[in-house]
This record gives sequence, C-alpha cells and structure tokens, in this order.
Amino acid sequence: MSEHLRPDILGRLRTRCGGAGQGSTAVVQSAIERHGEQNPLYVELNTRLVKLLNPASDILDRLAGTAILLALVDVDSLEDKQKFRITQQTKTQLAGSEMAISNEAVAIYKKLIEKRWASVMSSVETEVNRCLEWLGSERNEVRRMTALRVIEVLCSNHLVPLHSYLTKFFATLSNPLRDQRSEIRVAAARTLGACMGLIPMSERNVRNPGLNFLYEELQRNFQMASVEGYHGALLVSQELLQHGGMYMQSHFGQVCDMALKLKEYRDPIVHKAAIALLPVLARYSPQEFTRVNTGSSESMMGRACNYLITLSRTSDRDRAAAFLALGNIAQFCSTEYR
Repeated sequence: MSEHLRPDILGRLRTRCGGAGQGSTAVVQSAIERHGEQNPLYVELNTRLVKLLNPASDILDRLAGTAILLALVDVDSLEDKQKFRITQQTKTQLAGSEMAISNEAVAIYKKLIEKRWASVMSSVETEVNRCLEWLGSERNEVRRMTALRVIEVLCSNHLVPLHSYLTKFFATLSNPLRDQRSEIRVAAARTLGACMGLIPMSERNVRNPGLNFLYEELQRNFQMASVEGYHGALLVSQELLQHGGMYMQSHFGQVCDMALKLKEYRDPIVHKAAIALLPVLARYSPQEFTRVNTGSSESMMGRACNYLITLSRTSDRDRAAAFLALGNIAQFCSTEYR
C-alpha cells in the first residue's frame, strides 16, 4: 500500500508541537527507510519542499519544510544526489531573514557537518567565506547571527581547512564582540571560543600572535568605557580563560582587577557578566585566586566572596546568580580554602 503525506502530518509539522511534531518526522523517516526513493511519499516530499521552503511561503510552511529536511537528514539510505539536494536546500535557508528559520537551518547544517556528507564538506570554505562576508558588510542582523553560529558549528567540529582562517576569524569577530546588541556579542564570544579550539594546546601561550591580538582587543574594548566595550572585554576574558590554555597566566591579575571593578557596574548586562567571570577565574587558577594581590589586605577570593554574600542578602534580582557563583568558587577553591 502506497504512503502519502497526509494533511494531519503536514499540519503537525507546521505547528511542530512537542511529541506530535516529532512523531510526524518519525513517520516520514520510517516510510522513506522502508521504500526508498521509489516511495510516492518521497516524491511528494520533494515536490512539497520546493513550495514549503519558497521565500514567499508563510513562516509556518517554511518551518514545516525545515522539519522535513531535518527528518530526511537522519535517513541512512539516502543516495548522493539526495544528499546534495538537501545540502543545497539547507544552505538556501541559511541565507534567509527570519530568525526562526535560521535557527532550524543551523541545526540541520550542524547535523550535515557531523555526518560529514561529501556534499557539505566540499563547500565548507565557500560557506566560511560567505559568513565572513556577512559579518563584514551585511546589515541584516539575522544573517550576521547566522554567520556567527555557522562558524561556531564548523570550528567546533575541528575541520582541518579552517586552521588557515584563524587570523581572519579573530579580526572579523572584533566588531561583533562590541556590537550594540548584546545577543550578537554573546554569540560572537561563543564563536570565538570555538575558533580558539582550533589552536593546538601546545601553542596556547604568550607567544601566540592570535591570542595576543585577542588580548589587545580586550584592552581596547575595556578602554572604550561603554556598556558594549565592557561587556565585550568580559566575554573575551572568559573565552581566553576557558580556551586559551596557559596564555592567561600572565594576565590573570589584570583580569581579576577588571572583574572587581565592573562587578557593581550600573548596567545589568555588564554587572551579570562580571559576576559570571568570578568563578571562571577561580577555576582557572585556584592558587592565584586565593592569593592574588588586588591592592588590599584581602585576597581576590575574599573580596569576591564578601561581595557575593552581601549581594545574595540584599538583591532579589541577583540572589540566584550570587549563590551560583559562590557555590562554584567554593568548589574550585576547596583545597586552598581548607
């Protein structure tokens, strides 16, 4: 008995409501696995995808299209020409201007990279150049966010061709890290961390020109004395501490001073980022955190914990963040504290 894309399945794919949407994608996968390309359902899916993914379609139809693409990616029996078609359709959706569609397209693209499909691996550098172009000149904020997330996906999978792009990545990320929108700054920081993961561990030291460039950018951001600059400096500091290996040992005291200075800053985004940085510093070097000279009789840990304890008692808005930071500091510095 032939299978077709029933209206109720398409409706559930359009709404994508919890288990209903997942169950519909499972139906699609199961039918194609059983009957392959000869299945009328597969033929109908391709016909429908062209219409659903058309930029002129409404957003629910396009979301249904991305749900079908995501289901198709997990079908093991796909032939190369089918994989090529899915790859091209996914890349087209990456270039859209709707954040909801972009989010789904990035998720599909991530799966394609993880599966190492030849159709996507052969165009990695083309995709990287497109992302760099969007970050350098594109005014569409959705495309800029998409570019950041695609580069993050590519670097997180440690693809060899990307090593030669590190200098370009670091230079291009400078502006997004001090963008007016905090969401762009945070996404740029995550991407930066993924990029740093491409640096061999043995090269993550003070002689690395890329890491030196990032620290200089951190200082420039801090000297801007603006919300964007301070937030960008704190975000870069966190990524350098988490992914820079031994590099931050020589800058540890300066970053501690910066966190202490900004912990009570008037803007809540900067304030929260400074609090979040305190346990990251404690984890990076517990010994230095407990004895670093901060210009007072107290250690860095003493000043940080006294502030966080006071904050947990006096600020309803920051109580949860303060307790979380205190708990992490206690965990990371437990040996030194005893």
